[in-house]
Amino acid sequence: MGATNATVGPLAFLDLTWRRMSALVLALAGWLRRFPFRGKIWLWVRIERWLAPAQHVIGLPDGGRMLIDTTKYWQRQMLAGCFERRNVWVVPRLLAPGDGFIDGGANCGLFSCIAAGAVGSTGRVVAIEADPHLYPQLDRQAELNPNLRIEHAALTRTPGQVTFHVAPEGIPDGWGLGIASIEDRPGWTSVDARALTIDEIVDDIIAVTNKPVAMIKLDLEGHEGPALEGARRSLESGRLESLLVENNDTRGVQELLRYTFDAILDVKAGFAEVDPRTVGDKDTDLLFLRGAAFARWQAVRGWTWLM
Repeated sequence: MGATNATVGPLAFLDLTWRRMSALVLALAGWLRRFPFRGKIWLWVRIERWLAPAQHVIGLPDGGRMLIDTTKYWQRQMLAGCFERRNVWVVPRLLAPGDGFIDGGANCGLFSCIAAGAVGSTGRVVAIEADPHLYPQLDRQAELNPNLRIEHAALTRTPGQVTFHVAPEGIPDGWGLGIASIEDRPGWTSVDARALTIDEIVDDIIAVTNKPVAMIKLDLEGHEGPALEGARRSLESGRLESLLVENNDTRGVQELLRYTFDAILDVKAGFAEVDPRTVGDKDTDLLFLRGAAFARWQAVRGWTWLM
């Protein structure tokens, strides 16, 4: 039999080129995840267009693992460590092996997976998310990180049931899924969710770790105030050391003014110390620090110039 000369058609050649470029960009994203620096977002948006839409399990710098869906705009940014890069940098630096972490409004689980790596096998992470569209991906994150527990629930002032309203996919700015609000909005879908309090979750974590919960991250689209009312017992007793709170709701800041912290930082302003009473409705994230979390911050604050 004679040899057959196989030829690659133009479409097959383009597909091969695309797949090779996508693999190269995926490898570059792994390198970028390890290094927070100014200008990274500028670089990434110019090369991520070569990334093929797919799901990938990635390793995070502090040891956690995460399922990323690159069909979603913001998850492509997470892939290279470009999404909320200051928060991504500071969270693992305020955690230690054996710590507890609560991710309120976990979305697809970025900060849960980061924290799971930072606290190690003896630590505990609890992720709370009310949007049922995100449950499959979040459940997969828990399979990848054995110290991560997922709660299909909402955080509020009292346990029970609560009705949330979920944004349709694609708004705003390609985010869509994972944006849930206690307030009804035109075109949004109503969902019933189990309601938990922060105090309940703190109790569960301390029962395992035998020490105060190191950090909670809250991104609840305006529901931060009522959720923090459900944390009063933990905040008053010092069993909750630091809080990273999106400033969606001035009620959240007002609630936290009841307590004393060693430092309060405006993350989006480069970790500048701030009087929270002057923040108003500014779009930013506030970091409230005390106890061991404040001591850890003192040790790493010299690196913030990179941010």
